[in-house]
Formats: sequence, structure tokens, C-alpha cells
Amino acid sequence: MPTGAVPTDLQPYFEKGIQAYTQGAYDYASDLLTFVVKRAPDATEARRYLRLAIQKRAAAEPEPLLMHVALRLVTLPVRVAAIIAQLRGRDRQAINLYEWLLSLDPGSRSLLLRLALTLNHAGLDDAAVQTYEELLTRDPNHLVALRRLARMSMKRGQDPQARQCFERILQLHPGDLEAQQSLRNLDALGTIKKGFAG
Repeated sequence: MPTGAVPTDLQPYFEKGIQAYTQGAYDYASDLLTFVVKRAPDATEARRYLRLAIQKRAAAEPEPLLMHVALRLVTLPVRVAAIIAQLRGRDRQAINLYEWLLSLDPGSRSLLLRLALTLNHAGLDDAAVQTYEELLTRDPNHLVALRRLARMSMKRGQDPQARQCFERILQLHPGDLEAQQSLRNLDALGTIKKGFAG
């Protein structure tokens, strides 16, 4: 089974989740897709649609500011538990907690970053890349996400995406040594690849 694919036994739940999403039943879609993602954390399409369903639901029912502040306070112990699980290397537990917190606070960039970091640490690279990309659609200048995505892209041989991230970092911080060196490395690598192709 390719990395990021939905396992065969979870395919019916995934398909029903997509169907619910397209019909605007975002709560039901979230439930089904959460079930899939908990059992197959690297199922990137399920994760992507889960996040979209949560965002659509939040947009349809915006939360009053006071409620949002109260929610942050009430979920603080869970945030702390997720960070502790992450620090102790209990990646699966941390991922589940971050996913749950994001279902309550879908606009949180800090939760998205922590989820991406944990997915990356757990070796769920496709899901981590997707989460960094989602964070960057919300905040194109998020330096940590840009740097992490650039590094991952270089490791995965996705040179154009790595180049784009490093160039963006240099736009934000013109003297960034890592970005300058990485772009030189990408140029050298491109020259070597052309030499082999020629």
C-alpha cells in the first residue's frame, strides 16, 4: 500500500466521509474521517478532508470571542498533555490530542505547527508536509513552517518546493545563512543532475 493511502478496510468510512463532506454534513464527515485518521495517521487525503470539514463547520458556525477564550482556558490541560506526550516520544498519543484540539480550535496556527512537528517526528512525512502546507496557506510568512517544509522537501528530492521555501525565507530575512547555503546546494545539485542527464 502506498504511503498516505487509505487502507482497504477503512475505505468505506473514507468514502462515506467524503460523501458527507460534499453534501455539507460536516459534523458527520468529521466523525468518519477522524475514525479513519486515528487508525491510519498517514492517510493524507483523509487528513486533508478532515481538516477541510472542520474548517467549513467552524466557518458556518463562528464562535463568539468570549467562548473562544473560555475554550482555550478549558483545553489548556489537554494542550499541556499533548506537549508532554510529544516530548516523551509518544507521538501517536500527541497526534490524537492535537487532532482533537484542532477540531475545537481549527484556526490555531500553534496547534497546526505542533501537529506537523509531531507527524514529522513520527515518520509520517506525507501528513507532515500537508500540515506544513496548510499552515503556510494561513500564514505564508510562518518562518518555522517554511524552514521545516524546505528541509523536508530537500530530503524528499522535491527541489522546486524546497527552493520556493528558501527563497521566501530570504525575502523575509535576507541574511539567513541556512537559506543561502541551501539555495547554493540546490543549484549545485541541479548542475550535477543536468550533467547526468546530458
